[in-house]
Amino acid sequence: MRMCIAKVFRKYEFTIAPGFQIDYFTGTIGETVAQTNPWDAQPGDGALWRVEHQILVEQTRRHRADERIIFVGDSLMKVWLILGAPVWAIHYTPRHAYNYGIAGDMTQNVIYRIQNQEFDGLRPVVTVLMIGGNNFWHTNDTVADVAHGTQEIVNELLAKMPTTKIILLGNIPASVPGLNEKLQQHTALISNLANDRNVYFLDMWSHFLDSNQSQNLNLYISDGVHLNELGYQ
Repeated sequence: MRMCIAKVFRKYEFTIAPGFQIDYFTGTIGETVAQTNPWDAQPGDGALWRVEHQILVEQTRRHRADERIIFVGDSLMKVWLILGAPVWAIHYTPRHAYNYGIAGDMTQNVIYRIQNQEFDGLRPVVTVLMIGGNNFWHTNDTVADVAHGTQEIVNELLAKMPTTKIILLGNIPASVPGLNEKLQQHTALISNLANDRNVYFLDMWSHFLDSNQSQNLNLYISDGVHLNELGYQ
């Protein structure tokens, strides 16, 4: 039986709460950006990214005492506030969680955000993380290097918020030629970060396949990458 994102989270009583709704696609899929190591901090490109980063810094400043669950990642997290808004409002808003997704983010961008005020002073009970896909779209990073970057994010989050429990989500299928093999390999590597103490792993892949074990496009918008409302249920 199909189980989409919200249903997976609901098993664990996770939640998110409304945030700032601004443009959810930044950059261009397939665009080559300045190359840095996936485990080294780097800000995202452009003025819009800097604005979004500052909005999230301000979100933390205003709501840090209320933030019990946070969701960290790229557009797959961010778009939950927009295309998945009805699901969000029903299941997640009441539970004091906040969204820290920025579209187009790679591992190094999330590391930069952690090191530059976005999470200062937060003490969430749970931190949900999904990241890595944009590294494969935008760069020539190897799977091992992106997994290294993901591990560095986990380390940075725990250093910044030592009492949180991290739920690390595996990647989901995408309609991008040649991408799915890398996403599955990345998922396999990062699953080893789970320690059943403060890092837990959830495999999402099978929940986004149809009965033929192909990508279930009924759960996606037309680009075959981002989820629609049904995909967030």
